[in-house]
Amino acid sequence: MAHRFANSRSAQLLTTSRQWVLIDGTGQQLDNMAQLVCKVLEGRHKPIYSSIVDVGDNVVVINTRKMVIPEKRVFWWYSGYAQGHRHVYAKDFHVFRPTECLRLQVQHKLPQKFNLKERLARLHLFPGSNYLYAANISKIIEGPDNVFRSLSDYTAEERDSFVKAPDCRIRKPQPLYDWNDIEE
Repeated sequence: MAHRFANSRSAQLLTTSRQWVLIDGTGQQLDNMAQLVCKVLEGRHKPIYSSIVDVGDNVVVINTRKMVIPEKRVFWWYSGYAQGHRHVYAKDFHVFRPTECLRLQVQHKLPQKFNLKERLARLHLFPGSNYLYAANISKIIEGPDNVFRSLSDYTAEERDSFVKAPDCRIRKPQPLYDWNDIEE
């Protein structure tokens, strides 16, 4: 005899509605942002998460052009032909296609066997702050990293009110011996 809660649990998972989540990518690091996006796409942030049923949400990421990309990250692919190995640095790739770096990183981090195409279809990336689906957004999530303001964003009064650090310059090292005084 089947467990009596099996049908109700399946029914609950199948009737969940997908929310639309907005994430701002300004100043966020690529790896941390991809990890957060994967968590929302898979539905691991929900209490009803199940690995066998796809309960993830739709994700809209804006300002991907302003994300922080690591310098040494390399994207590579192989065409299948002899000498068909190609690679490009993420910094260079991000200049021409600002949304593709995050999409490729999310694709790499998602589980490859279960509904990869369906999950990536729910990911919507925009390089600027103008985006579609504004009427659908039901939740705004803060990015995983603290975004700090640059020094030019502060006014002169705010800069003057900063705590002054003490002068911590190291004194010039004194040599142990004066080579001119050594007698031969």
